[in-house]
Amino acid sequence: MAKLGMLKNVQPDTGTQDSRSVTLTVKDIPIGDIRIKENVRVEYTEIDELAESIRRYGLLQPITVYMEENGCTVKTGHRRFLAYQKLYQTEPERFHSIRCIISDAQNIVLVQLIENVQRVDLSQIDLLNTLNGLKAQGMTLKRIAEVMGKTEGYIKNLFVGVNEINKDNDLHNMISHAGVTISDIAETKSVSNEKERMKLLDERRTGKINRAKMREKVQELATPVSEKKAPVKTEQKAKKNKINISIKVFPELKKIIIYLANTGNKEQLASIEEDLQRYFTANKERYLLVKTKKEGVTENAKH
Repeated sequence: MAKLGMLKNVQPDTGTQDSRSVTLTVKDIPIGDIRIKENVRVEYTEIDELAESIRRYGLLQPITVYMEENGCTVKTGHRRFLAYQKLYQTEPERFHSIRCIISDAQNIVLVQLIENVQRVDLSQIDLLNTLNGLKAQGMTLKRIAEVMGKTEGYIKNLFVGVNEINKDNDLHNMISHAGVTISDIAETKSVSNEKERMKLLDERRTGKINRAKMREKVQELATPVSEKKAPVKTEQKAKKNKINISIKVFPELKKIIIYLANTGNKEQLASIEEDLQRYFTANKERYLLVKTKKEGVTENAKH
């Protein structure tokens, strides 16, 4: 395969550096500039299946390479690289380069952490330790997302769980059991009642609920009490402010009698009575306002 000779043009796209001078470059490198050191003890299987998966869904995780005089050498991701080589033979325009992570050769710890985070059989405890390690090495969340082949939003949410676990031994013990993940911890953070949260996570751990059901319960438990009671309070308030008025009509006597029920306070009753008096006074050509002896009852005679 012809070398494309473009390595010298690769510009660094490094992550944030701290006092330890962590340098990490993530770039698309022409596959002609990458090689694999032969190892007779390694036999790579299912390359065709992997190539078809990459062709349909894309490369989910970058490969890791290190620099040498004559180009790049694959450190991790040998099968992915071989699958890309195979795809290049049939679709050279689409698969002419592959996403690579390039790290300083001296930074062994960072390379090992990157290798670890890309393992498919990574346990949640291992994932927790690896994520903490990558962050401690000075990598930003954006860079961690690139190394894992995930979105930055996914990694930010994951670190919500990581931060929760780091400060709570009970949560740390919880992810050591099958069924509870760091993502589960992150998604239950909004449950303020610690007992309810641990009960929910335990149901997740034992398989009593799936993730979808857990999310439903989180939404229910996370709803503020004030919001749940708001409709009841509104109804009670409306009922409290309601003032009943009884109206009786006597056609033969040409009278309408309006009774103000004794509900509500005196100020409310007085206000309504004043409104009625103003109305009937304004329409005195039609009504005659008569006060009865019984307090609180206004009798109106219709002419």
